[in-house]
Amino acid sequence: MSGNRSWAFLAVLSVAMGPLAACDESPTTGPVRPTAAPEGQTALLRTAFRGFTPRIIPILDAVEYRPDGSVFLYRDGAVYRIESPEDGVVWHDLEGWEEVAEPPTYETATWNDFELCDQCELTATEIARFGDADGPGIIEGRTAQVTWSAQLGYVVAGSTFLQNFDDAGRFVRRIGREGDGPGEFSAVADAHVVGGRLVALDRAARSWAIFNLQGEFEEKRPYGHQAGSFVPVGGNRVVVVARHDSHEDFERSPEDFGFPLHLADIDSGVPALHFGRRYPWGYDWAYKPYSDQVIGSVVGRSGTVWWGAAGSPQVHEWSIEDELLRVIEGDLPWFTEVTQPVDRNREPPPTLLSSIAMDDQGYFWMVTQTADPDWRDVQLESGPAGPQIPAGDEVDYRDTRLDIFDLEAQRHIGRYLWDSPFGKLINLDGEPSVGIVQHGEDSVRQVVIYRVGWG
Repeated sequence: MSGNRSWAFLAVLSVAMGPLAACDESPTTGPVRPTAAPEGQTALLRTAFRGFTPRIIPILDAVEYRPDGSVFLYRDGAVYRIESPEDGVVWHDLEGWEEVAEPPTYETATWNDFELCDQCELTATEIARFGDADGPGIIEGRTAQVTWSAQLGYVVAGSTFLQNFDDAGRFVRRIGREGDGPGEFSAVADAHVVGGRLVALDRAARSWAIFNLQGEFEEKRPYGHQAGSFVPVGGNRVVVVARHDSHEDFERSPEDFGFPLHLADIDSGVPALHFGRRYPWGYDWAYKPYSDQVIGSVVGRSGTVWWGAAGSPQVHEWSIEDELLRVIEGDLPWFTEVTQPVDRNREPPPTLLSSIAMDDQGYFWMVTQTADPDWRDVQLESGPAGPQIPAGDEVDYRDTRLDIFDLEAQRHIGRYLWDSPFGKLINLDGEPSVGIVQHGEDSVRQVVIYRVGWG
């Protein structure tokens, strides 16, 4: 199904079902995993839609658009399918709908079943610190997108430039500058060494900038889609993590609307596959706070990527061939899904997903922003979007928390807290490590890299 037809179908269903939520005695409040229909269950959708009687149309759990053009609907454990619909199909005439049995083929787990240990502490050992007091080696932003490679050491993506530091934390060079010419940036989203070249993705220009390992500009290539952070997945291929939710995004890029993962080859620049959404989301997912902030894994099993939304502990693992491999649902005591906006004047800041990874032992790493114990002492300022955190007070408002889980044993390994909200995981030679923006001597802003262990 084309993007236009998918969007049209979704719009029709949304309009038809919108007035009915209040009439449903057991409304769906979240995504339900597709399972086989119970024995003897009737085709509710076929019956309800045949006469297009709005009062009896059921609320759906999810809609899924398959690569072969078919559409699947999920409702109360039943799965319904229509094959290769065209623009001329009358959607309320569901003679073509077929109820199918399709049990899940992916692994599932829930955080509620994990053995948690809030007293189990991880250990953090500083292995590198960089950021100069003046000159081109200054860390300018309050946050820093940091990557590491054996060829270059550390690369920090600033807003309109890149900085290179060696493994000992010594400044090497500054790459690029603000502008729209060769080797210039409007807003850097991320940068990695890919296929022996330093590659940066410009969020505003939606283009790739490619440099050699000496920092010399080689070429610029169009990307043309919503740009976010990205992760190398072998050879010249990367997965870009980004999500579309607005009508403007659909009009600009209907083919990748709603997909959080985008597989691209640096040689061509453009995505060859948009994927990652087959797991059935509820219709209200796009309207939940922070659902448009998509987090992708910095490390994973070969050929796989994890993703989640900032406001939810639910995470998914996908192969780069568009196969859903694993889903972990549920809530954690310190991290419940954010379902509505938080009143900053009265409530603590919500826990938000910041970074995820899986190490070579099969342990899952989760970095979150959590409320600082002194969050109430921060005097918020008025802003156009509501109460704002004053610049410089973020460290008293939020902290960075790392939790590590043994997925096979469903066991919580432990946690670690940093008194800074500016922390993310990085891929350090195939293993996750944590990069935190902190202030060193004389209040110099620096990036500190920590290796994490446990007893």
